[in-house]
Amino acid sequence: MAQDTDPTGDGWTLASFTAAIHRGGVGLWAWSPERRLAQLDGLCRAFWDTTEPVVGIDALFAKVNAEDRPGMMRDWAASATDPQAYSFDFRIGDGADARWISARGVGGEAGRVGEWVQAIFLDITDRKRAEDAERLLTAELAHRVSNMFTVARALTAIVAREATSTPHFAEDLSQRFGVLHEATALATRSNRADRGDVRLRDLAERILAPYLNGANIAVDIPDAAVAPPDKVNDYAMIVHELATNSAKYGALAGGGTLRLVGRVADRALTLDWTEGGAPSGMPKADGTGFGSRLLKQTIERSLAGRFDRTIDAAGLRFRMVVPTR
Repeated sequence: MAQDTDPTGDGWTLASFTAAIHRGGVGLWAWSPERRLAQLDGLCRAFWDTTEPVVGIDALFAKVNAEDRPGMMRDWAASATDPQAYSFDFRIGDGADARWISARGVGGEAGRVGEWVQAIFLDITDRKRAEDAERLLTAELAHRVSNMFTVARALTAIVAREATSTPHFAEDLSQRFGVLHEATALATRSNRADRGDVRLRDLAERILAPYLNGANIAVDIPDAAVAPPDKVNDYAMIVHELATNSAKYGALAGGGTLRLVGRVADRALTLDWTEGGAPSGMPKADGTGFGSRLLKQTIERSLAGRFDRTIDAAGLRFRMVVPTR
């Protein structure tokens, strides 16, 4: 039998107990439905970015992410009278730095002490970000698999147009698929196993190699333009996505022209991807699909850069500018 289990003494002070739950990301709060006020402990004040221990409910609502606010307000109001246990999630703030909070407690009289409804706020930011990353990874995987089938079809069509015999067709297609495999491996390389800067010209030429005989391709990127070890995957994904789209809709679908030009100046890297018009009868990418969203996230968030793209009857013009180290 355990001894000395009576919850008394220095180890069971309110301060030590509160510190323990704070370390678990749990903040204590209470609110008065009648006076529309909230009491916040120290951790909750940090959640809401306020120094005041008592604040108006409406002032807190104003800090909730606009997408989450209507549902959060309904759930919050219901907790004043509904005697059931509740749990609802919302974001404080906007953008990538928004904090995810889960409000949990028991509503109605069971959760009241006098006029105050007591409950907890739990910081679930890390879990939500992990869930978002998993969803993105799953969607990206599905997108990549779909793209690989599209690229395979495009390469098969390119080889078929120029094959002079069945053996020649098989050998050429096998070689191109081999290079495609190498390019894909580069695009997903392990930073731990393969360190060091990679010249962007080498990376682009490797990814574009399977299409060299089917389109007029020129790559002009100086040696100074490099991808650091932790950004190689990002640059490879960008070039691979542009090449895949081109194989679907543009120059790499056969007979077109592609120019990839880079330059480094004023602590910035600029890459210009320019294609001639899509083959007659080919549809054009509208720039709104998952691949476009992936490009936006990679360039703007991971590389802290910007890009613009124009798609019209003349072809495609894509420019990205990212800061260098």
